[in-house]
Amino acid sequence: MEQKHPGQALVLVVEDDPILMMSLVDFVENAGCEAIEADNVVEAIRILETRPDIRTVFTDLDMRGSTAGMQLALSIRDRWPPIELLMVSSQPWDASQIPERGVVFGKPFDRRRIEAAIRKFAS
Repeated sequence: MEQKHPGQALVLVVEDDPILMMSLVDFVENAGCEAIEADNVVEAIRILETRPDIRTVFTDLDMRGSTAGMQLALSIRDRWPPIELLMVSSQPWDASQIPERGVVFGKPFDRRRIEAAIRKFAS
């Protein structure tokens, strides 16, 4: 998996809903970054294990009505501490549940805030 645009920051986007995936990838690309897609937690971990050039993960916390997204975020913080975490959720999360340096955006999305956060974390 070679980068399409060398020098462009890579963002791993983890989302199980194809329509929502398109929106999240759009945010990443509008922020000037390249999106790498994973539609489940197992695939996301496999990608992270083989791609040390990924510095930011953008994940939905509400995948298939489970806590898989939060489990992924906690695993990333534990195994890959330098990776920045951007998360979206339709549910409110207590700040104490959010991994260190993680940012959660509620739905409906604020495109400008999300794209600005992606640019900040990916730079």
